[in-house]
Amino acid sequence: MPRSSAPQIARELGLGFLYWLAFLLVLEPGNLLRAANAGRALAWDMEALRIFIASLLGASATPVLMVLIRRFPIEGPRRWRNTVVHTLGSTAISVVLIVLSCLVAAAVLPSERRTLAQAFRVNLIANGLLLVFCMAGLIAIMHAARFLRRLNAETPAPSTDWLTRVAVSARGRTLLLDVESIDWIEAQGNYLALHAGATSHLIRDTITAFAARLDPDRFVRIHRGAIVAIDRIVEVEPLGGGDATIRLRTGAELRLSRSFRSSLAAALVAPN
Repeated sequence: MPRSSAPQIARELGLGFLYWLAFLLVLEPGNLLRAANAGRALAWDMEALRIFIASLLGASATPVLMVLIRRFPIEGPRRWRNTVVHTLGSTAISVVLIVLSCLVAAAVLPSERRTLAQAFRVNLIANGLLLVFCMAGLIAIMHAARFLRRLNAETPAPSTDWLTRVAVSARGRTLLLDVESIDWIEAQGNYLALHAGATSHLIRDTITAFAARLDPDRFVRIHRGAIVAIDRIVEVEPLGGGDATIRLRTGAELRLSRSFRSSLAAALVAPN
């Protein structure tokens, strides 16, 4: 194992321990109530030991879950297959955790008198689905955290060194296109179409990254897939639902999404 992975595994174990500890503490009032209804009292020291050991066992599964998440992300064209992999993996890990908990209970708890097979059967029926549910919750949290990290990584920091020229390909040559000549920009899959007058040029970039390099006093985003040069706008015609149609000097008509309406309004009234 590479030395650099040790801190990451330590963080995963720590976060896993806290997650399982919180999960077990939420369930503990129900355990106390069931014990009271059955006419028996739970020993606090044994309950604390049980929760601590169960949290450690759950934490031990966290790095395995992280391997599943990194190897089989629930996104992209294989998301359904990977969802099945996660379901089967969570079920298998739950079974292993139940077996380990039975072994630990037999070794640590003096009140445990059942055989391993009996303890496994009882715990599987009582806690099997609950464990799978808990595992699914942890996987969902990890996927959400992974998505947010990627989103933050893809969002460039604001810059004051605005883009002035863009390298584009034209008939086998590389040209430097002045940003001032661009009327509007359109996202096309993994590419951007830079519309400048009657011509357009394709470059490989994301609209979020490219927008961060443009001067906000000259360009404004009007849709998740479109950016327009502010000084090319000649008319904004409202449509239903908060959307609008933007007409440019070139005659092009673009759709303004209501989620970007406030950005356009601020850009139009801002001093040049």
